[in-house]
Amino acid sequence: MKSQLIKGALISLLPTNGLRRWFYSRVMGYRIDPTARIGWLTVFAVKTLEIGPRAQIGRANLFKGPIRTSIGGETRIGRKNVFTAAWGKDKPRFASMNYALELAIGERCLVLNDHYFDVYGRFELGDGSWIAGVGSQFWTHGVSAMERNIIIGKGNYIGSAVRFAPGASIGDDNLVAIGSVVLGKVEADGHLISGFPAKPIKSIVEAKAQGRYRFTFDDWVD
Repeated sequence: MKSQLIKGALISLLPTNGLRRWFYSRVMGYRIDPTARIGWLTVFAVKTLEIGPRAQIGRANLFKGPIRTSIGGETRIGRKNVFTAAWGKDKPRFASMNYALELAIGERCLVLNDHYFDVYGRFELGDGSWIAGVGSQFWTHGVSAMERNIIIGKGNYIGSAVRFAPGASIGDDNLVAIGSVVLGKVEADGHLISGFPAKPIKSIVEAKAQGRYRFTFDDWVD
């Protein structure tokens, strides 16, 4: 709703994290842990919102639409990401369209900068998964698409400029190569996933055990 978006935009302009968190909690009714941080110009205008302990949301992000949103503890979201769905799609007249309108980001995840999330279905990012780089897109609606949900398992690393189509999913502990296009369910764990359409290329289990493909918050600087 326009009024909710206006409220969120005004709150995003407040000068301190504490004020933004307090107003989002008291005015918008969101559940935000007191240790969470919300960056300047980040707008929340969603149906429901829960943010866990020590989560960090950077500057100039937009969360908009009738989306039930949860962000797990110690998760970090960078700058200028968009999470969106059109208002009104939760109305009974759209029930046949299978719009889940859910955004579920797990614990200790990282979403870097300038990514786009279309959240008409359910978008789920498993614990410890990273959406790295810039310019990836995740789409849960399109022409004739009824299987919408995008499910990304635990411990995955997704490179820049990746595309996920409606109904796409991957398992756990995978590395999705830069520019890949995931069109369906990729039932693989511990693999390099690459291509158009993306598919498992090779196992990375042994390489990870040897210290390759390491990604931790210890190596990441905002």
